[in-house]
Amino acid sequence: MYKKLIFFTISLTTIFSQINHQDKIVIKKPLGSSTLTFDFDGRVNDTGFFHKHLDFGVHYPIIPTWTIGLKYRTQYRFKNNMWNLEQRPQVEILKAINNKKMKLQLRSRMDYRIREGKDDEMRNRSRVQFKSPRPITSLKITPFISEEFFFAPKTWNYYINWTAFGFDLPKTKFGKPTIFYKYVNVKIDGEWETSYTFVFKLTI
Repeated sequence: MYKKLIFFTISLTTIFSQINHQDKIVIKKPLGSSTLTFDFDGRVNDTGFFHKHLDFGVHYPIIPTWTIGLKYRTQYRFKNNMWNLEQRPQVEILKAINNKKMKLQLRSRMDYRIREGKDDEMRNRSRVQFKSPRPITSLKITPFISEEFFFAPKTWNYYINWTAFGFDLPKTKFGKPTIFYKYVNVKIDGEWETSYTFVFKLTI
């Protein structure tokens, strides 16, 4: 059954390649008490393939339930008929709160954005995520919902919001699949504009 679900997910991504979707592969490797991470990401919207990034980093538990992460991202966005490079050193701190009713994760990330043709800038991203403490239904899926807020630290102007909800599938020999819907709000010239994307993620 699980193989059929994975095949169905991949088939959807291929068949509906022109709908907004984001495909991610995340590799996690333990290194002592730390965890190394590698993230490959590609995105498609109504204009076609427009975003790709690779990041790598390390996460280290500083005290129980608290983790700090250091990451570096190389990102390309297709605009004006060319790929534009952005590099992002990142630091983030995560807090986990788990009980019998839910798993709660709080994350705050600081990006330093080094952009071609634009000034460098800092940005804060803060996310809260609620996840079921255990799988549900006969398919053993684990549902979650999250809310992420983007701020420009110079003014603390709030200008992007992501709302996501979806589920983790059971782990297979290929990795652990996750599927979710992401509703995006972006403030442009004082007006909020909305879009969406379906995210297909495989954690190895």
